[in-house]
Amino acid sequence: MGFAAALARQLAMPSGVTGALCGAAMDLANRAPLRMAVDLLAPVAGETVLDAGCGTGAASEAMLRRADCRIVAIDQSDTMVRRARSRLAKACKGRTVAVYQAALEALPCAPASIDAALALNIFYFCGPDGAMIRAIRQTLRPGGRLVAYVTDRDSMQRWSFTREGLHRLYDEGELRAALVDGDFDPARISIEGRAVAPGITGLFALAYAN
Repeated sequence: MGFAAALARQLAMPSGVTGALCGAAMDLANRAPLRMAVDLLAPVAGETVLDAGCGTGAASEAMLRRADCRIVAIDQSDTMVRRARSRLAKACKGRTVAVYQAALEALPCAPASIDAALALNIFYFCGPDGAMIRAIRQTLRPGGRLVAYVTDRDSMQRWSFTREGLHRLYDEGELRAALVDGDFDPARISIEGRAVAPGITGLFALAYAN
C-alpha cells in the first residue's frame, strides 16, 4: 500500500500508534479551523453539545473552556476514543462529558436531545445516502444548530490522499446540497469560505433544524 492510500485510510479510521500520531498531526493542522468553528457554534452554559467525530477530543476541550456545557463526544475509532477520554477526563472539571465509540450513522443519542452539534472534517466520509448528516440532524432539538467544517474542494484535490476514493469532496453548492438532503432547513443554511492557512480555503456551514 502506498503512502497516500495509507494516509487516506488512517484519516478515515485512525488506528494504533500510526493513528495516534495522525490524530496529533491533525490537531496541529486544524488549530485555525477548530477555533473558527467553535466561535461560530458559540456554545453557551447549560447546552448539550454533540462533538460528532471527536477525534482526540481537541474540539470538545475547546468548548469546555468556552462554556459550562454538557459534551457528548463520539468517534468510530477506538484509538481516538481512548485519546479523547484521557484528554477530557483532565479537562471536564466536574462537568458532564460522555465519550462513546459509535458509527456516526448510528449515534447513541436520543432524538431531539442535542442543542448544538459540531462536525469537523467528518463529512468527507458521508456516503451518498446522506445517512451521517441525517443522523446528526435527528439528534437536534427543533431550532438546534450544526456547525460543519470541510476544506474546500479546490484545496483538497491538490493532496494525493484525496484521490484514493475514501474522501468525498465539497464546494459550497455541494455542501449546501448535502445539508438539505440531510433534512436541515434550506432557508437557514449559511456557508462561508475562509482562509484557514496560506493557499487553503475552508468551508464553514451553519445550519438549523426545523
